[in-house]
Amino acid sequence: MKVLIFGAGYVGCVTAACLAKIGHNVTIVDVVRSKVETILSGHSPILEPGLTDLIASGVASGRILAQVPDKESRCLRDAEIAMICIGTPSRPNGVIDGGALRRVLESIAVSALDRAEPLTVMVRSTALAPLLRTLISEIVPREGVARLRLVIAPEFLRETTALSDFFNPPLLVAGGDDSTAIDHSLKLFEGIPGPRFKVSFETASMLKYTCNAFHALKIAFANEIDTVADLIGADGQEVMRLMVQDKVLNISSAYLRPGFAFGGSCLPKDLRALEALARENHQSLPILSSILPSNRLRVERALETLVSGSARRLAFVGLTFKKDSDDLRESPYVELAERLIGKGFELRIYDPDLDPKRLVGANMAYVMERLPHLARILVDSLEEACAGAEAVVVCKHLTDLAVLRALSTDRAVIYDLDRMVRLSNLAEESHVNPQTSTEMRAHE
Repeated sequence: MKVLIFGAGYVGCVTAACLAKIGHNVTIVDVVRSKVETILSGHSPILEPGLTDLIASGVASGRILAQVPDKESRCLRDAEIAMICIGTPSRPNGVIDGGALRRVLESIAVSALDRAEPLTVMVRSTALAPLLRTLISEIVPREGVARLRLVIAPEFLRETTALSDFFNPPLLVAGGDDSTAIDHSLKLFEGIPGPRFKVSFETASMLKYTCNAFHALKIAFANEIDTVADLIGADGQEVMRLMVQDKVLNISSAYLRPGFAFGGSCLPKDLRALEALARENHQSLPILSSILPSNRLRVERALETLVSGSARRLAFVGLTFKKDSDDLRESPYVELAERLIGKGFELRIYDPDLDPKRLVGANMAYVMERLPHLARILVDSLEEACAGAEAVVVCKHLTDLAVLRALSTDRAVIYDLDRMVRLSNLAEESHVNPQTSTEMRAHE
């Protein structure tokens, strides 16, 4: 393909060199003349192992060209894909500076009007979808929108290993509103291994931010664990080395699925213990100390949603903190039920895992403090719980949502806490994986 890349920075140079390596013809456009001249001389303007050799080979073969932005209109008329790889620096308030993005999109929009075919514009710069949609709406006249087909294709290049990362990516993602443009974008990477994912424009724009936030979180988390370990004379490095040996839960997708709040007898208790140890020793653990407040926000969000609705007679499906357990200790569903009852809601609860006569010890004490009338509001069947309910609150996925719809009145709404959404049409929700994110995350 003929590819026009805007930006001779880290992402632009690496992408250009690697695309030329697999047979594409690439023209790089950058406002900094010295970068352009460096590339044309067969050298890399950035330091990255192996990149100069790749650029030199591409220039020698004629597959890599470079220029300042004065003739890109002609190049855009001939290009099959225009790729945006410019920087998106932060302003003092943290909002990214979209000035360079705007200028590039303006240049592309003007040139695209002269093309015979719509132009696929692949955004590899890190920017969220709302900004890009706003810029396009402000730049491109309504009649010209169809001339541009925007796709976001996030990159996962690490400095010092960028070439290997490009040719061996963990995944390839393209997101947009036009399926033809998405397919066209992914075709650019033919021959590169790895799974392909076609997603929405918004999802694609979130992915790089999410990955980078998680990488930062992991580093900061390990450092906080090291702080706590040092307080008791443990080796923080060894603690983390042992932790990552568990590939079943610690290094897995099991706890990385959005859902409702976590609960149970271990997670909240152990977090409080680490926080207490740090306080006693005058140490700060900003990340660990923020986990329980963050978890509580999920309960608050659900409470706000239910209180703002019109339903006052509710059926709760599930109450213990996860399926196949009768443990009520610190179950977020118990707290939600308690607060709803306090606000005058009428609840009926169905949970086949729960038998009040078998509750003992701390489990019994916890529920008696929070829901002393549990036996009165606990029912024996889903049918009894749903009968007459104005809304059904799914705490645990004990059955298909379609079954709940069949058991509920026509006017009842169903709230799936694991998805934090109100479900009004369950035609496509008839087969839900019973192993939900909350249940996975609550596993001890």
